[in-house]
Amino acid sequence: MTSSPYSKDALKGCFRVGDGGRWKVNLDTQLEAIADSAASRAEQRPVALSLSSRTDASGVVHRFAADIETDLIMRATYRRLAKQYNIQLPNREVIISGILEAVCEGSPYAVTRCDIRSFYENIDAEPIVKKVIADTRTDASLRAVIEWIYDAGGGAVPSNVAPRGLAISTVLAELALSDFDKALKKLPGVHRYFRFADDMVIFHLPQYDILAEINDLLDTLGLEINEKTTVTHFRSDKPSGAGANTKANFDFLGYEFTANNSVKSFESREFSVSITERKLKKRQTRAYLALKSFKKHKNASLLLDRLRYITSNQSIYRTKHSRGKPREKVRTGIFYNYNRCGYYPPSKRGREKRAHPAFELVGLDGYLKTLLFSPSSEFSADILALPPPLLAELRKLSFAQGYRARIIRRHSRARVAEIFRAWNNE
Repeated sequence: MTSSPYSKDALKGCFRVGDGGRWKVNLDTQLEAIADSAASRAEQRPVALSLSSRTDASGVVHRFAADIETDLIMRATYRRLAKQYNIQLPNREVIISGILEAVCEGSPYAVTRCDIRSFYENIDAEPIVKKVIADTRTDASLRAVIEWIYDAGGGAVPSNVAPRGLAISTVLAELALSDFDKALKKLPGVHRYFRFADDMVIFHLPQYDILAEINDLLDTLGLEINEKTTVTHFRSDKPSGAGANTKANFDFLGYEFTANNSVKSFESREFSVSITERKLKKRQTRAYLALKSFKKHKNASLLLDRLRYITSNQSIYRTKHSRGKPREKVRTGIFYNYNRCGYYPPSKRGREKRAHPAFELVGLDGYLKTLLFSPSSEFSADILALPPPLLAELRKLSFAQGYRARIIRRHSRARVAEIFRAWNNE
């Protein structure tokens, strides 16, 4: 017999590193009591949970647990549903590996890049929720929690909404799109399909226009494609032909893929991978906001740390792994977030990778230097008035060097919170 998803032991397994600081509790002394309380609240009828919500500038409602017990119960709900329906969330690294394999294909193909408009707001969760509740595998206490979340209970979430911010929204979304994924893969001409949440990229034979079919599939779910859809064709011209050395490109998950339209017989396609313009602009914005904050508060050391943060990499402990398991470090930043960038030459031996020249980051360096030191910059007078040692450190900053040398900077958790304060409203 399957145990309750809200047993004390199950809930203890849902604690995460960082919960103590987030909820202002001492997990060394209070963990057992909190798990007991959460188990008791999940078994009450009606269940005793507490949700809060906020509405962002675009009018989207985000819901979240108002106390640690509710947070644990929401995590346990997600875990049981994911296990019950064998849901495995998309992995960015796995998807990019698949795309690299597809791009190097020497035959002609087309790439359709699209995303679903207002996905979480427009997805009809009601039939999925009813299916989960009616499923004989669904534990009675799990059923009670789900019923509470929606209008029948105290959660006040409309019955047709996948509640953005709560972990179960991810499960509901994956369940809603499972039949869509299967049907899309079977469309004529489709040979590769990747989806990350509501973003999709489809590799298909160039003679097939699959957009109408995708729209038809989504229409049955009450969804539609966003206007930003692009269709890119990649030819296989002879290197000596009229189209020699022309290129085509598309972007996905922060990477831009640019491939040559000329392909020699029995060779893989030549292509390169770089960081998308949108991600570069985000770092430009953060550099500007860091300097704007400096101009207001005159905190030069904090400015230096903010610019170091966006031009380099960090080695940090993962905060969302289960408490009690070995602490796991992850690396993130200008290189580690985009480590698949590089030049992939044509080859008869399969795909090869060469170092990324990082030309786009050299351009970003120029932008940063202009902000800091150009006479026309609104910040240069304040910057040039800084002590020489600080100026020397600012002159060393480089996005390209941070990428190529994989420079690691270390900051305390409290310092990172200070660093991000300038970007809270970006």
